[in-house]
Amino acid sequence: MKRMLLVCTGNTCRSPMAQAILTKLLQSSETGEEKYEILSAGLNTIAGLSASPEAVKTMAAEGIDLTYHKSCQLDANLIHNADYILTMTGAQRDYLQDKFSDKAPVIYTLYEFVGEDKDIIDPLGRGLDAYQECAAQFKELLPQVFNKLQNIQKPVQNKTKLVIGGDHAGLELKSTLIKVLEAENYEIIDCGTFSAESVDYPDIAEKVATAVLKHKIMGIIICGTGIGISIAANKIPGIRAALCYNLETARLAREHNDANIVALGARMLDTRLAIDIVKVFLTTGFVAGRHQSRVEKIAQMEKNCFGRS
Repeated sequence: MKRMLLVCTGNTCRSPMAQAILTKLLQSSETGEEKYEILSAGLNTIAGLSASPEAVKTMAAEGIDLTYHKSCQLDANLIHNADYILTMTGAQRDYLQDKFSDKAPVIYTLYEFVGEDKDIIDPLGRGLDAYQECAAQFKELLPQVFNKLQNIQKPVQNKTKLVIGGDHAGLELKSTLIKVLEAENYEIIDCGTFSAESVDYPDIAEKVATAVLKHKIMGIIICGTGIGISIAANKIPGIRAALCYNLETARLAREHNDANIVALGARMLDTRLAIDIVKVFLTTGFVAGRHQSRVEKIAQMEKNCFGRS
């Protein structure tokens, strides 16, 4: 059974409302309730608080009893046992991704999970109308979340998993690449960034590199030139990130260097060329032979650096 954790601030209005609506949707399906457990928690709450009266009243109008709910304080155990973590706002998502970097690939906002960039409004202290507006957001959004969960549970055949990440300069290219690669049957782990707000490329490089090593998969990293983010990724032992600017460098990076991450400069490349570079990189194999010993020497250099430290 997969666990989905819904997170808000106090766990007395937004996340329990979302939990109740999504649970009802799963219960209405033949196998949804058996496949998923929906939990909720608050970033800053006191355990055992009841749902707010406005939340209870709003949910009652939807035929849902929320009087049973008791708040739960978010902790590391809940985070690490969750398969998907969905927050109400981008700020909550960013906080959790920073604090639990190993879980960053499965932390999204609710809207982001279905491909949109928007926050759930906070109705606390704004009266019943605000709670009803919040519920309207959930009623529009959560069926899309439900449908995505149903699709995730379908048997996946011949899908290759990839990880991708880029800073604010790479946001648009990252989104384009994800759409293209998903259409070609790749399963994508998206390490962000998820907005145009300025972020530091070393943080993205580290997240992607960590996922590459953990899952033994290929990675894609993007910044303005591709230089900074590739330098950062290559500081992590086991990573061989290649900055590629044409099809030949993409091919040779794989054939000769066994590169496991391709770095792209979003401001340096035409989108069509960037897509083609990625496709060549992902479909080219390491030829080994005389190149094997050279790649092994790189690994030995990493070990030597640990020894000197």
